[in-house]
Amino acid sequence: MRRTAFVIVATLFSVSLATALSAASAPTAQSAPAPASSAAQQPAVTGYICPMHPDVVEGEPGKCPRCGMDLVPGNPLGTANYRLSVETVPKVVKAGQKVKFRFHVEDPVTRKPVKDFAIVHDMPYHLFVLSRDTKVFMHEHPVREADGVFALEVTLPQPGHYVLISDFFPVGGSGQVLTTPIVTAGYDGDVFAAIPTLALDESWSKREAGTNVDLRIAPTALVASEDLDLPVHFSIAASGEPVKDLERYLGAFAHALIVNEELTEYIHAHPEEMLEGTDIKSGGGPDVVFHTLFPKGGRYKAWIQFQRGGKLSTVSFTFRVLRPGENITGGR
Repeated sequence: MRRTAFVIVATLFSVSLATALSAASAPTAQSAPAPASSAAQQPAVTGYICPMHPDVVEGEPGKCPRCGMDLVPGNPLGTANYRLSVETVPKVVKAGQKVKFRFHVEDPVTRKPVKDFAIVHDMPYHLFVLSRDTKVFMHEHPVREADGVFALEVTLPQPGHYVLISDFFPVGGSGQVLTTPIVTAGYDGDVFAAIPTLALDESWSKREAGTNVDLRIAPTALVASEDLDLPVHFSIAASGEPVKDLERYLGAFAHALIVNEELTEYIHAHPEEMLEGTDIKSGGGPDVVFHTLFPKGGRYKAWIQFQRGGKLSTVSFTFRVLRPGENITGGR
């Protein structure tokens, strides 16, 4: 049986479209998911879960037998979203100016602030900042301030509509993917019109920082609802020689974020060869394989990040995923 790496597939707009539209006319944007219903009660810790493979649940602390990550005490049956509110400092978010985002996380039942987060992929809190046209991509890690709240200072480079994707694992709960729409002050564009039609890549070979990055999979092999391998080959651009010095980045030799065109599906993927729980810092390559599953057909964009010589680099690929039984009719 093929092993499937942990991917998170979530609805990005956990707030209603009406909320996003109202935010478009306001100078600032803050959001919080709707309160959990009284039926969404989460019992105390009932098992120890692998953050990478949530189907691995043990009754005692230990390490995941697949990837070696420390198991996190939690509730494998917990499904309620934690409450997330985003504070902006200053309140008015302007393109080209620094803004601090402060992420207040509350337990869905007790409404108490969450203070204990598991370390997942070497970090307790992962944040992705995407512009609605997908031209802006940031993968950041907010830092806990003195009051226990995670915070990050960024500069949004262009006016428009953004999505903040928070990815974390509260100890005693379950993995969370929560989103917040942000609209910069002065943006008068149409939120609906901002939904892009992603241009498909003609080539699946990219060059960045002296490194060739090749996505080695046939277009016809990208089919929704199937376990897939996404093989990536790294070579030295100047010589074509295979790269053998990839450095550890977030517990692995590479990292990938994949979203669909509508920003309704989100996949946070890592290679099967995880380095968490080891002292390995370098020596990766030339091949890295991501294991994933696309929940539906359509156009997707993937950002692949890797590190060499202490420099973090990012390349992106845009491709089409076929529906089961669909035949490709040209292009990628």
